[in-house]
Amino acid sequence: MKRLLVVAVCVVCLYIVLAVYSISGRGRSSIQPTEVALIQTEEVRMENEPTTKAKVVHFLKGLNQTEEVHMENEPTTKAKVVHFLKGLNQHTWTKNCQRSLEQLCNFPIFPNAPDSRSIVKNVYITSSVKDVDGIRLLGFLRPNVTGEYLFTVASNGVVEVWLSKSISWKDGAKVAHYPTKPQESSKLGVKLAAHSTYYIDILYARGSENNDGAQIQLSWKRPDKNAFEVIGGQYFAPYNNDSDKAQMKVYDDDLPDVLACASLRLKFANKHMKSETTSYLESAAVSKALNFCEYKPSYLLDPANLVGFGQYHGVYRHAHKTYSFPYSNVDGIARNPAPGPAFMAENPLEEREARSIVDKYVASLEKSYAGKYKFRSIKHVEMKADPQKGKRYLLELVVQDLTDGKIYLLSEYVFLPNGKDASLCYPSGLQWDKKADVFLILTAKNLGRWVHHFIKNVEKIVQETKDDHLHVVIYDFGSPDIDIEQAFQRSTLKNYHFIIKPGRYSRTNSFSEAIKSINNSDAIVVTIDLHLDIGSQTINDIRKHCSKGKTVYAPQIVFLHCGGSSNMPRGVWYHYSYGTIAMYKRDWETFGGFSQGFFNKVTWGGEDWDIIDGAVKGGLEIERKRAPWIYHYHHTKDGMWQKR
Repeated sequence: MKRLLVVAVCVVCLYIVLAVYSISGRGRSSIQPTEVALIQTEEVRMENEPTTKAKVVHFLKGLNQTEEVHMENEPTTKAKVVHFLKGLNQHTWTKNCQRSLEQLCNFPIFPNAPDSRSIVKNVYITSSVKDVDGIRLLGFLRPNVTGEYLFTVASNGVVEVWLSKSISWKDGAKVAHYPTKPQESSKLGVKLAAHSTYYIDILYARGSENNDGAQIQLSWKRPDKNAFEVIGGQYFAPYNNDSDKAQMKVYDDDLPDVLACASLRLKFANKHMKSETTSYLESAAVSKALNFCEYKPSYLLDPANLVGFGQYHGVYRHAHKTYSFPYSNVDGIARNPAPGPAFMAENPLEEREARSIVDKYVASLEKSYAGKYKFRSIKHVEMKADPQKGKRYLLELVVQDLTDGKIYLLSEYVFLPNGKDASLCYPSGLQWDKKADVFLILTAKNLGRWVHHFIKNVEKIVQETKDDHLHVVIYDFGSPDIDIEQAFQRSTLKNYHFIIKPGRYSRTNSFSEAIKSINNSDAIVVTIDLHLDIGSQTINDIRKHCSKGKTVYAPQIVFLHCGGSSNMPRGVWYHYSYGTIAMYKRDWETFGGFSQGFFNKVTWGGEDWDIIDGAVKGGLEIERKRAPWIYHYHHTKDGMWQKR
């Protein structure tokens, strides 16, 4: 038996060494993979000795106790057996306005980037903190008796309790929730085995009517008991020891998803965030439908004659309105009640005018390509008017190629000059490049979790579109809450590069240097804000509205109110924001980017409008329209534009 004890102690010592190594020796602790802490009982067999069961602790983190190991029929022997932490991980979400389960589950950085982390003894929580939106408790449950268990939960908000059949989070089922309807029973019997380990996940939302601190109490009735009791901490083990991440709001890739959220995410679907499934028809395939004509609007400025041009006149005087059919409406999004006339980016186009132009174009298409194409439907029509010269339209039509039966999306600009007998023509230089390289540029400091979200957002776009010409550039000011290189390496993105330069945040310097780092002057560069959800249709929308030497695109995005999300839109059109601007790099180089007065600027405000000024003074046309596939989240300003 002494040989048995020696082996048991040696096994424990080996795990201690592994644990110390895992804590101290593998790169940045804030981004280490999740390591599950759980205890198992296993048999230790010695040759020529009877089988003896000893509790051997399996762990990788959370070492904090020793106890005596008592072997049957042997004198008491003291051995250092390290225990895992007791309790559950508590992840808290504050000041994000996500007060319902639906809002919390549709928040883009939930559940991977909580505002705070801790380990709590049990699920008997009473808090006086009033700005908590939601709480997630996760870990493992280890009952001590085999049989049927009943669970019940009480709260001053909304709670769901999910329990798995094993240590895996993926096979869980809801075992309790609050509030319950009168006809429902909150006490669902669950059969559990003594000393087995089960994954448990508890999700709490504050509720829109609750202005008090969080209160949650989870109880069970064990098979050998007659009454419900709060589950003791000795029956819980945390999912991991994430105390090393508690000081920073890091994005944790390795946290399990929340089963309670699966149906809630599917329940609210925004059609504008879905990818375009119909292939585009190349311009060359319809180039003979119309003659080409010169396109140079009368309202463009001459770069050699800028008399009277003042600061921000580009925004106030030269962002001409777009008219569209059908009009871009998003349920839950309203027009700002009192925007200035210069900020009304888009207005409805009369259906009669849209159909008249489409009829003229289709007639010319079918005449030029007899038996080749058949018009199916109108997807979208945009119009911009030049009172002196005529009207420019972007036609997006669903057509069928009769030679192979395939359906395509025809997307071409046409121009109708003023005059009674004028004919449609293709405006020279506005045939958009469907394979243009697009570089999305993000700059940040101390907002690593939103940078993570951006990377994952673009990763999703590439997966949906299979777009090999989409690139990412990130400029970071040495943020301690993210390892950007590792974040990229863990993604499936291939087209990316990043710049890290510690120092005080400057939006103008970082964008200028990021654009300079792009070697392709024939690529489209796009300035991107943080706190966005970007739909996959954005990328071709950018390509359509960026023409080399002709146009710069500044989409009008959606500003979400408190509690809104891209899945559950609630907010207004962001009339005054020009945070997302796209153009060909060659055009940026031609007009010089930010003006001299904005070099080295380290405060917020005016830099985006300054870009528009530069583009207008460079003789470029500003494209401004609604983009129902870009959503800016309501967020706290904590940590932004810090001087450190």
